[in-house]
Amino acid sequence: MPQSLANLHIHLIFSTKERFPYLTAEARPDLHACMATVLANRNSPAVLTQSVADHVHSLFNLGRTVTLAQAVEDVKSHLPNG
Repeated sequence: MPQSLANLHIHLIFSTKERFPYLTAEARPDLHACMATVLANRNSPAVLTQSVADHVHSLFNLGRTVTLAQAVEDVKSHLPNG
């Protein structure tokens, strides 16, 4: 029986509205944990997530049955004011 294998690493970057520095140092660990949970629920485990005051970088493995648009929509919709 044939198997379909995929190993796609996605580097997702997005910024806050108008690049305003909303992401405080205290809020970032919770933000990163939230993003990792959402991605894991989509079978797209996070490898690394980092952020600064006005933008976020996330490296994750895109699940074989998930589109990039679905993964991004899920992450952004679960963020505060998403």
